[in-house]
Amino acid sequence: MEKRTQISVILNNAPGELANLCDVLKAAEVNILGMSIQNAKDSVKELYNMREKTERRIALAESYRSILKDSSDFSLIRLLVDKPLEAEEALLQANHLLGKDQVLVFKLVNQPGMLGKIAKRFGEAKINIDYIYGSAMEEAKESIFVVHISESDMGRVEDIFKASKGGYSQARSE
Repeated sequence: MEKRTQISVILNNAPGELANLCDVLKAAEVNILGMSIQNAKDSVKELYNMREKTERRIALAESYRSILKDSSDFSLIRLLVDKPLEAEEALLQANHLLGKDQVLVFKLVNQPGMLGKIAKRFGEAKINIDYIYGSAMEEAKESIFVVHISESDMGRVEDIFKASKGGYSQARSE
């Protein structure tokens, strides 16, 4: 497990925007290690649907419709890159709106159950995972997962994963 900086970028939800973002990073010689793209409109729809399914009235339906209308033009891009400082500088120079967060990066043995072992450790420690993204090629020996938790829980994480057999910079099957 490693703590890293994730960069979040708001892009117009339009053809060619991702290509432009990639060009900015390429010009700065920044390599993308992981990425998650979420259409803002879809996120709002998911929240509204959860509101209905759980019968919890988080906000008025009219509020969701208003937000849905306003959010349909944007996507949230979460990036894990090899050079976050250079990426931030290049993206700001290209007038992109961005934010930064600390995330945890896990390199895991690419086999069934490994992510579950990580998730179980978080659950046992009563640490909520806000979101996670990752991948591996089917024949790859390792997978990579990016985990976001609350900033207040970051300090507790090292102790949780130090106590594990062999550490979790690379999870091993048992």
